[in-house]
Amino acid sequence: MKLTLELLLSPVGLTACGLVFLSLFVTWRSHRFFTRFLTYATTVLFLLASMPLFANLALGALERKATQEKICSPPPPGTLFVVLAGGIDGNPMHAQDFSALKTASLKRLLAAVQLAQRTPDSTLLISGGWGRTVREANLMGALAVQLGFPASRMILDTTSRTTFQTAVNTRERILQFPVGRRYLVTSADHMPRAMMAFAHEQVSICAWPVDYEAIPIQALDMLTPQISALDKTTRVVHELLGMLYYRLIKFQ
Repeated sequence: MKLTLELLLSPVGLTACGLVFLSLFVTWRSHRFFTRFLTYATTVLFLLASMPLFANLALGALERKATQEKICSPPPPGTLFVVLAGGIDGNPMHAQDFSALKTASLKRLLAAVQLAQRTPDSTLLISGGWGRTVREANLMGALAVQLGFPASRMILDTTSRTTFQTAVNTRERILQFPVGRRYLVTSADHMPRAMMAFAHEQVSICAWPVDYEAIPIQALDMLTPQISALDKTTRVVHELLGMLYYRLIKFQ
């Protein structure tokens, strides 16, 4: 109960309560259809987007799709693992500034390094071109070395800033490895869109989704607006809009 009250008194909770009261006020005082419709629609959309129940259902649907695409057997020796960066914060000035890596970048890299270390003669291809002085791939590559993965078995793609650019720019490198020894490592919610991009470039690659974040929520908390739920919903919308953009524009 204490946690629920704290969540309701957070900025997201107060915004949700304010919109509900605004809807009640508009119902009482306004007779204009457009005003009522706009207020009700805004309130409903915000409540849905900020509720863990809706956010986890939506994120879970994307993650289940990624799991369905994971139809490959455990990676054999000599496998290429393509790791997609998940962003950086600020402007890191040197390759050891690992704190600049966003959580998605860290989780993807840690999972890929762990997987590659269990796979003899494997290669890591790290793709991420965001950054000025130091790019995402530089930071992730340096961290992989710190974790014990040899730099001699690592390829850095520091030019690709989008998932689609990665599929285009790394195509020739990936095709040097036989089918069955190409694995794509990225967050589960990002995997469906990433697989679309590589399929468009006619690159057959095994999906290895990581970083699952859809979680079961306790009954009372799942209806309480939260910033974490809003973040998950935002990511779902980002991925869905990205896939729509691919189909309608990028793939035409």
